Amino acid sequence: MAVFKVAGNTVIRIDASAGGTLNAFTQYVKEMDAFGRQYEPLDDTHFDDTVERVIPGIETAQEITLRGAFDDTATTGPDAIFSTAVGTVLTFEYNPVGTAAGKRRLTTEMLVVSYHIVGEVKSEVMYEVKLRQETAMTISTI
Repeated sequence: MAVFKVAGNTVIRIDASAGGTLNAFTQYVKEMDAFGRQYEPLDDTHFDDTVERVIPGIETAQEITLRGAFDDTATTGPDAIFSTAVGTVLTFEYNPVGTAAGKRRLTTEMLVVSYHIVGEVKSEVMYEVKLRQETAMTISTI
């Protein structure tokens, strides 16, 4: 089993507008919630079973939060992308260990649920965006 230090290899790409080109977004992300696949179990227990049984149901929509330093760089910064995208579905691609051939890639469409600018006195101004999965996730290799 390979173990990877992902801090310097992780790549996140988001399209800046619905149906647009995927743009590297990694430099704007300091923190991201856990992201992967999950299915809701459905009860499949029968009268003659001695223990409960379940089968996989539908894929559970993931909701993640991205956080990072506020940046209003035109067309590429988080403020340019998310300030007008709340309520819009964007493509989200996550490469946890880089983009070299054979590496894992997770891709899905995400609804931009909310976007906030967060600041405190004597502190860095940050952004926070909540995304909710809208389509089945594709897990593939590059």
